[in-house]
Amino acid sequence: MNITADFIDERFKAYILETYCENRDWIEKRDVERIVSLSLATHSYSSLRGIEHFTSLEELDCSYNELTSLDIRHNLQLRELNCNQNEIHSLDLTSNVKLETLDCGFNRIRHLDVSQNIMLTKLVCYWNILSELQLAQNTNLKELNCSYNSLFELKLDQHTQLTHLDCGNNYLISLNTKRCFDLVEIRCNHNHLTSLDVTANTALRSLRCFNNHITHLDLSQNARLEELYCSENKISKLDTSRNPQLTKMNYTNNLIVEPDYMVNGISTFRYDVSISTYSSMLLYKGKEVHVTTDASTKADMERLSPIIQKVWEQFDELSDQALDLIANMHPDEDVNELVMSELAFDKDSTFQIGFDAGDTPAGQLIIYVAFSQNLEINSELAYETY
Repeated sequence: MNITADFIDERFKAYILETYCENRDWIEKRDVERIVSLSLATHSYSSLRGIEHFTSLEELDCSYNELTSLDIRHNLQLRELNCNQNEIHSLDLTSNVKLETLDCGFNRIRHLDVSQNIMLTKLVCYWNILSELQLAQNTNLKELNCSYNSLFELKLDQHTQLTHLDCGNNYLISLNTKRCFDLVEIRCNHNHLTSLDVTANTALRSLRCFNNHITHLDLSQNARLEELYCSENKISKLDTSRNPQLTKMNYTNNLIVEPDYMVNGISTFRYDVSISTYSSMLLYKGKEVHVTTDASTKADMERLSPIIQKVWEQFDELSDQALDLIANMHPDEDVNELVMSELAFDKDSTFQIGFDAGDTPAGQLIIYVAFSQNLEINSELAYETY
């Protein structure tokens, strides 16, 4: 049976003829009806008319094209569909009951009915125009990304197998993940959440809930948590004492206030709410030196305090070493014109001394000399412009 006329996109037709039709200039049904996988990404196709004849098709990747519609009602064996990065307005999946993976992100879909796709384990539909997403029948979902839509509600009370959730950049006012026991990642940033209960998500490793209106965050049950980004909320207290694996964290621009910390014999370090770290201003040879730290809690300052004291006691010698290194690296420059401007301490007790080298076409140049926690100088310089 000659089906060539059904392929209205000349590029798509040419690809099928070249790949599956044994140098003929027409397409027969038998040429395509047993094909199980098609990779059609980035071919600038405007239509996939003719795809209905691929009745054995299980995997279809037609991402990064120029499709405005996609009719897969006759592809009953389809298990994986990737139509990401097109201009599709609607997608009828009611016949594709075997579908397990769907990626339809970056399109113009207003309504997505997946009620018949109960075998779905992965659903990616970010960057569309969805105002609702009903997932009551999709209890096998393990990965869901519905970010960058217009969702006001997302019900996940039956999704006990879900491991990855990204619902950021929507209009959600609540999010219930109490039944999602296997979640290892939650991204719900840029919504309108006033509360978030993750106490049931004991497998959680990454939580991104920044830019909401959250007032309280209980992390006492999240011992596996490694990443926490909860800035731009209204949290007044944050206890991370039960999160021993937490290595990446940002909670700036909340209502959290840490007490001042006095480093004996040196200065009082004050907590800056805007950047959630401690800093101070010291006088050295009649000029102010800005002392910054990566310390975000009083406990961090307690750990850094000994190295700060040790550095300050030997600061004359350390600054001379730094200037000598700069002089060796830049023999044509007069290091006497450099102005010490910053002393920066990291949580691992390493530190840097910054020297203001003046204005350049790229901005104000600061030269940094780094030292180890044992006060050993690093032979490489770092440069920053501001």
